[in-house]
Amino acid sequence: MSDIAGLGSTPAPWLGSPGEHGGVVLSSRIRLARNLEGWHFPRKLPPARARTLVEKVAEAAARACPGRLVRVDRLETSERQLLVERQLVSRELAAAKRACGLWLGDDQRTALMIGEEDHLRLQLFGPGLQLEKLLADAVALDVRLARDLGWAFDDRLGYLTACHSNLGTGLRASVMLHLPALAETGELKAVLRALEKLHLAVRGRFGEGSEPQGHYYQVSNRRTLGQDEAGIVASVHAAALRVIEAERIARESMLANDAQRNRLEDKVWRAWAVLTSARVLSSEELVDHLAWLRVGLALGVLNTLSHRPTWATLDRIFVLCQPAHLQAAHPAATDSVWRDRLRAELTRTWLTADAGRN
Repeated sequence: MSDIAGLGSTPAPWLGSPGEHGGVVLSSRIRLARNLEGWHFPRKLPPARARTLVEKVAEAAARACPGRLVRVDRLETSERQLLVERQLVSRELAAAKRACGLWLGDDQRTALMIGEEDHLRLQLFGPGLQLEKLLADAVALDVRLARDLGWAFDDRLGYLTACHSNLGTGLRASVMLHLPALAETGELKAVLRALEKLHLAVRGRFGEGSEPQGHYYQVSNRRTLGQDEAGIVASVHAAALRVIEAERIARESMLANDAQRNRLEDKVWRAWAVLTSARVLSSEELVDHLAWLRVGLALGVLNTLSHRPTWATLDRIFVLCQPAHLQAAHPAATDSVWRDRLRAELTRTWLTADAGRN
């Protein structure tokens, strides 16, 4: 695993809970879709041309952004999955059989997907709600790359992309939100419908086609044509703030209502009991229980504990106990049974370690 050595045992830099919104916002991402002028789109490229594309983009990236090239097409299946789990590549790129790559910035917050649906998917990540800053950094990097690569651009249509949904700016601005209180109070469906009416997409944690397990939702713009980048980011940012406020009100409502508070406290304390006692934990169980620990920590439900978990520990478990991360850090954990036992052991150990610090 030389190309991605160390990723399986280190926390993700784009995750820094709780942030200024009490853990409701996990992270932000800006993605720009770009294609080289005069080149076929990746799916139409002959194998030799696809390899040339990876080399050409990597050479330009090396001059524009300190980092390293990861040849995704040469990775094992578990290694590709690790990159998906860290949000660095899409599931489509991870499954690609043609030559493709990832330029991973030294900060691990910059990830350039090479040879996915478009020649380049430029991505910048950050903890919390910081779309405007990420956009400024992404545009600056885009300008540096354009000097060497030259983008396919039409005066009327904007940046040309493989899918019409990305025409125009090629921008996708997204925010990952944690909305368990809205789900518990039954208000989530109305909130999601309102987002759809604003032409915003709502997906699971891993983007298109993924399920919103643990009540984690990725909210992003649908439209890229007919708006400028700043306008798109402003609309997603404003929508995110409205959802954050709705989640905050729902959380306060649960605390104020005796029956709802009892259910909330029961979910939080059951989650704590399972995660500090279980000897076997599936990935799905961990995500669900960890989600309620996050709520319990944010709302002070766990304040009676003399050894409360820290946000840093919850973030660590959230990332490093995913299947491919476990296998990367513990190569012997090649089957799900072993990983389920290891996941439970690490979770208990890390949560107990917090007890010694408090």
